[in-house]
Amino acid sequence: MVLSIFLLTILSTASALFSRSHKFPLLSPRGEQVANEFQMILPENTKIQLSTQYSFNSIAPVLIDSGDVVTVQYSTSTTPNKYDWIGAYSPASVDVSTTVPVKYAWCDDDSNYLSTGKGSLTFNFTNLRADIKFYYFTNSTSYPVQVASAGAEQIIAFNNLNQPLRPRVVPSGDADVFKLLWSSASSSAPVLRWGVKSGEYTNTVAASTRSFSKSDLCGAPATTIGYRDLGLVHTAELVGMKALANQQVFYSFGDKATDDFSSEFVLHVPPLAGTQPPSRPTTVVLFDDLGRGATDQSYTWNEYGRPSINTSMAVGALVSAGKIDAIYHGGDISYATGYLAVWDFYLEMTVPMTSGVIYLTTVGNHESDWSNSASYYSNSDSGGECGVLATQLIPLPAPATTNEPWWSYDVGLIHFVGISTEHNYTRGSKQYDWLEHDLATVNRSVTPWVVFGGHRAMYINSNYGGVDTSDITVMDLMIEHLEPLLWKYKVNLGFYGHNHVVQRHSAVFQKQTVQRAEERKDSSGNSVYWHENPQATVHLIVGTGGAGFTINAVEPRPDWNENYFYQWGYSTVVAHNATHLSWEWTDSSDNIVYDRMVITQNPNEKSWHL
Repeated sequence: MVLSIFLLTILSTASALFSRSHKFPLLSPRGEQVANEFQMILPENTKIQLSTQYSFNSIAPVLIDSGDVVTVQYSTSTTPNKYDWIGAYSPASVDVSTTVPVKYAWCDDDSNYLSTGKGSLTFNFTNLRADIKFYYFTNSTSYPVQVASAGAEQIIAFNNLNQPLRPRVVPSGDADVFKLLWSSASSSAPVLRWGVKSGEYTNTVAASTRSFSKSDLCGAPATTIGYRDLGLVHTAELVGMKALANQQVFYSFGDKATDDFSSEFVLHVPPLAGTQPPSRPTTVVLFDDLGRGATDQSYTWNEYGRPSINTSMAVGALVSAGKIDAIYHGGDISYATGYLAVWDFYLEMTVPMTSGVIYLTTVGNHESDWSNSASYYSNSDSGGECGVLATQLIPLPAPATTNEPWWSYDVGLIHFVGISTEHNYTRGSKQYDWLEHDLATVNRSVTPWVVFGGHRAMYINSNYGGVDTSDITVMDLMIEHLEPLLWKYKVNLGFYGHNHVVQRHSAVFQKQTVQRAEERKDSSGNSVYWHENPQATVHLIVGTGGAGFTINAVEPRPDWNENYFYQWGYSTVVAHNATHLSWEWTDSSDNIVYDRMVITQNPNEKSWHL
């Protein structure tokens, strides 16, 4: 079923939605699932049969900065094969039979390779805090045969291994305090410098430091073939943010001992609860299921979510322009699934987004699920990460912890709720009790809108049922246990992912349509779907940040499913005032808005009535 889904995806949408010079990688030239979450490749199957018939002709440049592109030229004097590939391993001295490459590429992604035996590929590298060596393989990736390796003079080195990189700003839970996290190799005196004018850093804050070892993780591949040292992770606090709401903070970070500092970044401080930015309404980007992509010709191992590069760039442009106040990413974040080097590339890809506004996340199955752990579902979807990397590389607001990853946070006129669908949420559970208390204590005169998020969907048009992790089974469980809370406390909007589709539903309760949206035209002639004071929650699925589509919606569709489509992009929710909330979905490859919706409410209404 997975293979047919990816074939349909390519045939119907890839050329239109991801028109780049490189090959769209949902399916490899070999017809293998090289870029999806189900791949499991065993390096211990690697054989070494070095041959003078395979060689690296040129690798340049060999001394690089983070983000530079390396061009690899290679050739064979024997018959070239569509199963030939190039792997980049780091550190250069690593045993290729005990780990996976940090990146790899198929030789025939150069269209001349199969006819001439010669090819050229580009590899974009973020600073990996270690050198890199290329190896030439044949016989595909499941049972690879190493036939050549780069020479000592062709090993890639970074100009500054201790370069401070990958900033991301997250809320602490206290509106006056944000956390800035970044990574380096060996900083002994990590500090954050910041101020309210460009280049004038009037505040210097010492950072705490941690690292990750195999013992922090749960199992393979995270603790075996996928493990890679992520270096040092530093955390510094930005204190005094309430007084700077709606202003810009200019900051740089690095190592005071060696004077290695980053370039300057700009943080747009969000509005305080109950207030609006000065020139526009409260505006927050919502998406799920991003993954990791790039514009070069190489892939991270087990790569999933190639189109995410478009989403990151499109949302990053909004951040840079000061058009949004926060980002809410509802689970399935990097899809590293135990291949730790992917986190380095993911965190670098998302810098345009995460360095400029606060980044809110919830965990998905590919962050948390693991047998005999705190997760509700007993499977191996996290690849042995068991929530540790997602929640500690990108911390959640208090009171969330790795094993209790649920939270709420106010941005302007919106009270956001983030639950974990990967942990017990049934009646009587700790998460359920927390959620009821949180919803019961929302001050609707301050934050009149409540937006509820979780990874798996409470309402979904899907044909997947039966097992406990299936769409329909999860939907029924969430409706049974959580929906009564949403209705009782007038939650306006629920948004989800997991299923990689865009779906917009009616206001619905207990699978009965309470109010269908009314189609209206705006001043530009666009269709906008209006809910006038609906007496139930409106639900959305926005699982198309970059992950391959889940094509399993059914026709005729459920009465409450008003729209669904398969495109990559993000959605935006805007709280105009206490009575009007709007939502729209934007294609991240062309910035065209494909769906629009409005919800109105009576702020004086104490409860809903069916």
